[in-house]
Amino acid sequence: MTPVFLKAMLETGWHLVITFTATLAAITIPLQLVFNQTGSEIYSWEILVTLLFGADLVYQQVSLRHAQEEAFPHLRTVPAKSRGFWLAVDLLSALPLGFTGLSPFWSGLRCLKLLRVAQTMHQWRQRILKFSDLLKLAFFAFWLLLISHWLACGWLALIADRATGDPLTRYLSALHWVIETLTSVGFGEIVPVTNGQRLYSIVIMLTGVGVYGYVIGSMAGILAKRDPAKNQYFNNLDQLSAFVQYRDIPPALQKRIRDYFAYIWKKRLGFDETHFLSGLPRGLASEISLHLKREILDRIPLFKDVESDFIEEVALNLKPDVYTPGEYVFKEGRPARRMYLVIKGVLEVVRKDGTVINVLKEGNFFGEIALFTDQPRTASVRAVTYCDLYILEKDVFLYLLEQFPDIGAHMKEIARRRLERDENQAPVPGGGLHS
Repeated sequence: MTPVFLKAMLETGWHLVITFTATLAAITIPLQLVFNQTGSEIYSWEILVTLLFGADLVYQQVSLRHAQEEAFPHLRTVPAKSRGFWLAVDLLSALPLGFTGLSPFWSGLRCLKLLRVAQTMHQWRQRILKFSDLLKLAFFAFWLLLISHWLACGWLALIADRATGDPLTRYLSALHWVIETLTSVGFGEIVPVTNGQRLYSIVIMLTGVGVYGYVIGSMAGILAKRDPAKNQYFNNLDQLSAFVQYRDIPPALQKRIRDYFAYIWKKRLGFDETHFLSGLPRGLASEISLHLKREILDRIPLFKDVESDFIEEVALNLKPDVYTPGEYVFKEGRPARRMYLVIKGVLEVVRKDGTVINVLKEGNFFGEIALFTDQPRTASVRAVTYCDLYILEKDVFLYLLEQFPDIGAHMKEIARRRLERDENQAPVPGGGLHS
């Protein structure tokens, strides 16, 4: 376990402790006010909360100083006004006002710690991107239940003269009324009598309208972002449908286009990685490209024992491409302007007379000799299945060789030996072809 990972685990554990404590405080404080609860257990709880919130006050200040002075010395990540605001939040929530003899309502300042809880939840959503949408729903349910609890306690305070039964029964009745009013117009089981009760009911009903709007908007946004490849698939089908209304496209060709759209959707290729990488700084884009393509680049003899900087540049300039069954990647006699790396699928190398001289599968590469010579293709390559390839343009590769002249001389010698070998023997599956 690395020190960085251990530190992250400890920080997460501390945030969970504070979140749990702040939530319990936000639940118990309104109940204490409504039911006038006192006793040794309440005081013990006050002491524990004071100690934890006081420790968090110190922790937050130390963490802020570390982030500002050590982790990011060239940045001021938190403005001075924000630092003062969060200091006030941490300080007020940590004050032991329950022991001062002031009005019990002052203990409600503990609930200010929920602002830190909201900040922590926001950070979790940013860090756990894979489950960001699920966390959004979970956090929404958390806040909805907590607000419903507060509203139920407020309703209990307003109808104290009409409430009957033990504290648990009275609380559950109030909570039932709040949930009923938030999610509908209520069933008339508890009718507001005074003007204050009527105004309170109006506020709750308006809050319910806002909850409905937020839920519907959030769900629509989550569904729209949940599967962008699927959304792209249906957008492509809509465009195809509009296109065939104005152009006479044969049914067989329409089917091939639909099958292609379905393939890139199922393989999650609806969004080109090149478009995503173009929005990143060059350093990050190079690192991601190398991570995605390192395994296949290591299989190519042409790229063995060369500098990592050169490999990074090659990885950054590899472009994805897809070929459908029966489609030719290139044909014999055509100019050679790029090389290919097979990510998925099966391809055949064929002569003009239809003779299959090689079969290419995942991990194979072909056309690399074209990067060094001006010879036309000596055979055709045809896709047997749907094929995902990476392509490297000749002009880009030659430019990279100019930037790395020593590597260029070394690789040209390797390519010359491979060309002589391929001319003297038949190519074998798994190797390169100078087609």
